[in-house]
Amino acid sequence: MPERIKIVGDIKNLSSKMVEDANNKINDAINEALKEAEKLLAEKREELLERVDVDVDKILDEAEAILNSEKAALEMEKKRRIEQEKKKFLDEITELAWQKALEEAEKQTKRYKKFMEKVLTSMSKEAGSDEVIVYVRKNDIELARSIIENKKLKNLIDVKDTKEVGKEIRGGALGRSKSGSIWYNYTLEKFFEEVLPEAYTKILALLS
Repeated sequence: MPERIKIVGDIKNLSSKMVEDANNKINDAINEALKEAEKLLAEKREELLERVDVDVDKILDEAEAILNSEKAALEMEKKRRIEQEKKKFLDEITELAWQKALEEAEKQTKRYKKFMEKVLTSMSKEAGSDEVIVYVRKNDIELARSIIENKKLKNLIDVKDTKEVGKEIRGGALGRSKSGSIWYNYTLEKFFEEVLPEAYTKILALLS
């Protein structure tokens, strides 16, 4: 508590009683003033605290909004990164599968020979009564002729190099009706494009 206010003036002429009364009155006045000041200060303090509470709530709300926004942005970025990695992985798998298919075609593996049987048989069925000239890679000419003979695919009347018609394929076969009006596409490229979406779906299911 602040030091009591001292009487100012010449007190030598006052009696001890007057001095005592004066001091008491002054002290009473001071004490009352201090009480009022403390009360006022307490009220102001509560008022200030209320304002602080409001400000804190506001700050917390803003902070939470920013945090949620950042979380959403991070979640979007995470999803983008995941999709990016999935695409990268699928591209790598696709490239590996394609290279494997080309390798088997070059080596004329057992699997590739079965593939050639399948495409030539399917071409024959699609052509029906139409007579078809088959075009394959130079390395596959003898293989195709052997399959046509063994499978008795009589409507596939001849086998030629694709270069004779200015085309280049990596495997499988092209067919052209004898009249030249219809083309049949059973190339390795076409087969790969058709099975790719299904493969993608299966791989994506595994990655999810």
